[in-house]
Amino acid sequence: MVIYGDDLGEEKEGMRRLNPLEGLTVTFLGIIILLIILWYPHFPHGWLLLVQCIPLVLLALLVSEARWRWEEIKTVRFICNFSPIFFVIVIYELLGGFIPYLRPDVDDLLIRIDLALFGVHPTVWLERFFVPWLADILALAYASYYLIPVVLITILYFWGKEEEFSLTICTLVLGYYLSFVGYITMPSIGPRFTLASLQQVPLQGGAILNSVVNTLNALEGNPRDCFPSGHTQMVLISLWFAFKYKRPLFWIYLPICIALIFSTVYLRYHYVIDLAAGFTFAGITLLLGLKLWAWWVTGVTERSGRSYISSPPRPLSPSA
Repeated sequence: MVIYGDDLGEEKEGMRRLNPLEGLTVTFLGIIILLIILWYPHFPHGWLLLVQCIPLVLLALLVSEARWRWEEIKTVRFICNFSPIFFVIVIYELLGGFIPYLRPDVDDLLIRIDLALFGVHPTVWLERFFVPWLADILALAYASYYLIPVVLITILYFWGKEEEFSLTICTLVLGYYLSFVGYITMPSIGPRFTLASLQQVPLQGGAILNSVVNTLNALEGNPRDCFPSGHTQMVLISLWFAFKYKRPLFWIYLPICIALIFSTVYLRYHYVIDLAAGFTFAGITLLLGLKLWAWWVTGVTERSGRSYISSPPRPLSPSA
């Protein structure tokens, strides 16, 4: 399976040649590079950030070129189609050395919004219901976030239709980068740090919770990632596409995702306003995902008379 398969000959120029997935990556990295240049005096190691970003741009362009030149090689197709996983992870980690120097954290604002909405701090109020066994279950649900989108696109890649996989992964990648924009514009570290002094019940569960928390703390390269709740945003997008293309998987995902979204507050990772933003970002991502798909993919078809995929994109509707 290949995301966009036909050789466009003379039309393989500029944006016509650049795959939407790599196009999103190059665009986002271009924004990061521009911000580094504009705010260069504020970065203690701005040159190091540029050294990290520029090779990623070149690598993304190389991946897009490989799709055109060696699409008939299954291994190359597989690597190219799943390369967004690599780019999303690396860029997320890169943001950890970038965001703190752009603007101060906005946790105080998010705390005030939650307090105005509920009259209490939700994470502090929920501690009265804290029990270790439930915390362990919710920790597993929280950690499943890292698998839910990957399992979905893997199933669609091997057992779905070409355009189903293509539209899904394109929208997911767009969702990740939009969430990164949220992290940049609204940096926040979350209630587990800012409201820790108000908590009377320590966040201590069984071996599962402790293992998940310790592992995520060790791997987390960008702690200012609360607004929006990427966990909420990305699992909602995954749920939507599972419902659209793989209904049995949707019913498996549904209780896991409900538990996951609840866990973000119960385990003190997010303010409730972060979840609201996650729902909003998910909706925006789904709407923009179809428009991007139609503009980039069908636009090439109109210009060249050839299609990136074997059949036209399906309407972004559960009834499609």
